[in-house]
Amino acid sequence: MSNTNQEKAEIQHHDHINPVVDDKLEKEKQDVYHGKIDAETAKYLDPTLVIDEELNRKIKRMVDFRIMPFLLLIYFCQTSTLAFSSIMGLQADTHLKGQEYSTLGTILYAGYLIGEIPVNRLIQKVPLGKFLGILVIIWGTMVCMHAVCKNFGGLMAVRFLLGFFESGVQPSLMLLTTMYYRRNEHPTIIAYWYGMQGVQLCVSGLVAFGLTYVSSPTIYTWQALFIIVGGFTVIVGVLTLIFLPDSPMKAKCWTDQQKTMIIERLRINEQGVQDSRWKWEQMWEAFQDPAVWCYWVMQIAGFIIVNGLAVFANIIVKGLGFSVRQTQLLNLAQGGFSIIIFFGTAWVARWTNQTCLVLVGTMSIAMAGTIALLTVPVSSKTAPGLLLAFYFANFVIAAGSLLYSIVTRNIAGQTKKACVSAMLFVTYGAGCIIGPQVFRTKDAPRYKTAFAVHIGLYAFFIVMTLVLRVIFMRRNHVRRRDHEGTEQPGNEQIDHDQAFADLTDLQNKRAFRYVY
Repeated sequence: MSNTNQEKAEIQHHDHINPVVDDKLEKEKQDVYHGKIDAETAKYLDPTLVIDEELNRKIKRMVDFRIMPFLLLIYFCQTSTLAFSSIMGLQADTHLKGQEYSTLGTILYAGYLIGEIPVNRLIQKVPLGKFLGILVIIWGTMVCMHAVCKNFGGLMAVRFLLGFFESGVQPSLMLLTTMYYRRNEHPTIIAYWYGMQGVQLCVSGLVAFGLTYVSSPTIYTWQALFIIVGGFTVIVGVLTLIFLPDSPMKAKCWTDQQKTMIIERLRINEQGVQDSRWKWEQMWEAFQDPAVWCYWVMQIAGFIIVNGLAVFANIIVKGLGFSVRQTQLLNLAQGGFSIIIFFGTAWVARWTNQTCLVLVGTMSIAMAGTIALLTVPVSSKTAPGLLLAFYFANFVIAAGSLLYSIVTRNIAGQTKKACVSAMLFVTYGAGCIIGPQVFRTKDAPRYKTAFAVHIGLYAFFIVMTLVLRVIFMRRNHVRRRDHEGTEQPGNEQIDHDQAFADLTDLQNKRAFRYVY
């Protein structure tokens, strides 16, 4: 408890901005003069502005009203439609055999992996709102194109392109989160948009359930599902293209004074807002930072589990003895449970300021559910319990939102952010490629080999989370001792006069503190 309170004190310290004086103004002017601060951002800086709690809430409401709907809608559209269609006749109607269905789950992330390298540089250079809107429109079109595929080859081509154009979505949403929100808000903001997975499960489950009652001589129910989901995604893409601002500085919906308030509210982040310049020293730092490699291995381990469960969720549940319609309806329960997981874990992480420990707890619950799925035999009596165990195994989905909130809060420097984001989502793609392949056709319907692999990955993930926490604790301890003259959180006096100078978290030892 004492450790938690200490960390709370440190976070409260970050929310405090001391009134600045002339010498601090001069320092920032020098940073602008020497080109350390992004020129577009510099136009709206006012370090004399003090953001009190009342003004902070007012600015956040303004940002939420304009930005949050796009974060929610865009991620809502990332529905795993393949999982729903898997029990609607897709495999029989397109003549899939053996591991071909698993390969459809894999090829999506091959496209995702290839797209990640250029996209993370592009979002640093191009107008973000327009770029994201175009991506969503193309990606929605690719979802619709599933409906015209007649065989494995056609589905493979469409799913590869779908993954390629989806690759920019999550990095863009993470960038939007850091561009508009304070660091202590990231766990809940990311949970809001990442939690749309649960909402989409509910909505898509209802749509898929309703389509089981539709009989048409000209269109299969799974084709109708792809057209409905894809069409809605295209509409969201058009709205994004028209209404999502490219940055706080370019938003036409806000006055210059409002833009200044939005940017100055982020001064305590010590992460800047944007900078399109490529800095090679930041790239090399990203590759040499041990914390980044912890993110890397945690990401691949987590998403081997997450995507395997996502692609095979309905097949696993149906294998417990439920009918097709019952399985589609049970997606409502799974979706609701997922929403509780995302929001609940984010709330606990923000309340305790102990994200790494909350992450360890959620992965331990997921491991316990997986052990039950592996060891308890299926029968009419055990089916409800095994279904609950499957829902507990889905606690693993919090690995994504919690890990992303750790990354967004603990990486500074725009080039370093771009590199880490590329590394993170390349490994995301790699993990998602491997995930469905762990579920072998010959192991159906219990997939004991897959669940045994998952248990080992959970243990590895937990160990690496604790290693990451130790790294952050050590860095903060050294910085308090060497640069602030104190070893106690909450007793530091930090000025944020170089908050927009595009320093990395390792370069900015005087003002940057890690949160975990």
